[in-house]
Amino acid sequence: MKTHKTYNMASTTKNTGFAIAIAWPETYCKQPGAWYDPITLMLGVNQNNYYKVGHAALVLIDSKNLKAHYFDFGRYHAPYQHGRVRSAETDHDLEIKTIPELTKDGLLLENFWNILYELQSNPACHGEGQLYASYCPINFEKAYAKAHHLQEISPIPYGPFRYKGSNCSRFVNSSILAGKPAFKYHFGLKYLVPLTPTPLSNVNSLDNRLVLPKILNGKPFCPIKKLDRQILISTLPQPERHPSIPEDAQWLSGEGAGSWFSVKPEGNLLLVTRYSPQGVVECKGLYENRKASEILKDAESYSIAYPSNCRTVSIKVNNLELRFERAVV
Repeated sequence: MKTHKTYNMASTTKNTGFAIAIAWPETYCKQPGAWYDPITLMLGVNQNNYYKVGHAALVLIDSKNLKAHYFDFGRYHAPYQHGRVRSAETDHDLEIKTIPELTKDGLLLENFWNILYELQSNPACHGEGQLYASYCPINFEKAYAKAHHLQEISPIPYGPFRYKGSNCSRFVNSSILAGKPAFKYHFGLKYLVPLTPTPLSNVNSLDNRLVLPKILNGKPFCPIKKLDRQILISTLPQPERHPSIPEDAQWLSGEGAGSWFSVKPEGNLLLVTRYSPQGVVECKGLYENRKASEILKDAESYSIAYPSNCRTVSIKVNNLELRFERAVV
């Protein structure tokens, strides 16, 4: 374990927080559907249509407001070969409840381990096995703006080498770089990487490294057989409806996760409830689109569309795509 290193944040006004790079190196990810997949399958790098490339995530610490913000990128509730940026805004089960504690000089995180323990205990993070993490000072506002921008333009083409695309490691890497870290961190993130950033290359580029053991019970995922071709070229199939999920709920998935969405008109608003495949309510709220309320009143049927999450819900009605935002009530 590395010892804590101090930073001269007082000498510059640009550092207003910290960026925590997180890696779960043991996580398997479904192949992206790229030209090189058949080659890597023959070479044994690709194991039954999965790569053991790990999962990466990012936590941005706002030193002024003492708030921790979790972000990651993955193929969750997104079209085939696309991913999206998740946070507590779009996926409520990703909210970090641990309040960051800084040293008196504001140069270090005193409860770094506690923040990581909360994430390692949260199955919604989709991490497998040990968790590796490190952090450095950054301009919180700039890093947050970058992560939020990528969230706004999601879904984004998925892949480590896709032009104008991204994956979890590229997302973490670019967001930290946007926060204008010190030269040594910038150099490591930009140049001390393999062909493309990896979860561990991000962690190895920063300081104050910690490793947490596996906490959650359950057998780790291992691809023991090749995927059916239909699953290989599509998002997750609709599962059997749990008894607690209403009959009117519609399934929307990505290649990594999906949910059921129940939509009910309430005046000029929509009452939307999102359920996990196990029937657990993931989020519930009222959504509005004042221009679309009249169209929806006359609609005989509709279908849930992308992007749909806890912040935004999209609906197709009579060949029109309508987007509803969470209402402030």
